[in-house]
Amino acid sequence: HIAEVMQIFFCIVCGIPVMRTPLQILFLILVTDLPPSIALGMEPGESTILKERPRPRDEPVVLGWMWLSMVLNGAVLSAVIIAVYFVSLIHYCDGQILQTEIAQIEDYNSKLMDARTVAFISLVWSENIRSYTSRSFNRPVWNNILGNQQMQKAIILAQLCLYVAVLVPFFSDKILGLRGVAIGIFGWLLALVGPIGCLVLCEACKLITAYQVEQYQKGLAMRHLADDQRREEMALELANSAMGGPSKGPQKIGKATEELPSASSNKRDASRKLLGKDSAGRGSFLYGMCACIPSLFSSKKFDPVGVSGP
Repeated sequence: HIAEVMQIFFCIVCGIPVMRTPLQILFLILVTDLPPSIALGMEPGESTILKERPRPRDEPVVLGWMWLSMVLNGAVLSAVIIAVYFVSLIHYCDGQILQTEIAQIEDYNSKLMDARTVAFISLVWSENIRSYTSRSFNRPVWNNILGNQQMQKAIILAQLCLYVAVLVPFFSDKILGLRGVAIGIFGWLLALVGPIGCLVLCEACKLITAYQVEQYQKGLAMRHLADDQRREEMALELANSAMGGPSKGPQKIGKATEELPSASSNKRDASRKLLGKDSAGRGSFLYGMCACIPSLFSSKKFDPVGVSGP
């Protein structure tokens, strides 16, 4: 709701009549804006998402270029609706736009209500258009525009609520302060400027966002490449340290080769202890069983502990 805040703030600072009453603001937030917002959360993932680089875990969910895109879209919506409201004030309030001057006009409440009605209708239409343009930061609005069925239902519901708010007697004029019939054809056509301008300008802002997304993906690619190179260097360092370093590799291998006989001796000693060689000699029953089994498969004499030689 950045755009709504910008619009109200601009009106207060410039001395223009606030374009919405508190009840109208609640109706916009809870009735006409809520269904598209929920449907936007059900938007299916983009088909090219697996082609994008994975984001680091230490990054925030909303990045800087995302914030910039949201602020730009909010500024676009605010500028378009304020422009529509300006023209409405000039048309319905006898050419006046300041609060002090409009208060001196006869029956200014009804005329101000008409200007607010045009801005209200234009805002709801523009928000519905933005529900489609906001489906992607950098892809055009026509890309799989009907892919989210929940969005179509939400937009229809929001439109029905809009026409109830501006056309149903007593509820529109007495409760919400809106007069959809009194604004005439001019008011409805003027309200169309909002969604058309919002569509064109928001799509133009995507050109900036698309460039930022491209640069962000390139940055991720370079970061991943640097991580891969760092892992390769670490693996090489570990291998070198295991071999005693690049210059000591052959010496280490020779030394390990020289140590093989001693290792074999240690194994033979362990085998002697396990088979009872030290206590019972070759006459032990366990040694005889181990010696007879290999003789069934080989004509050579078998010595399981390797002490009698070839």
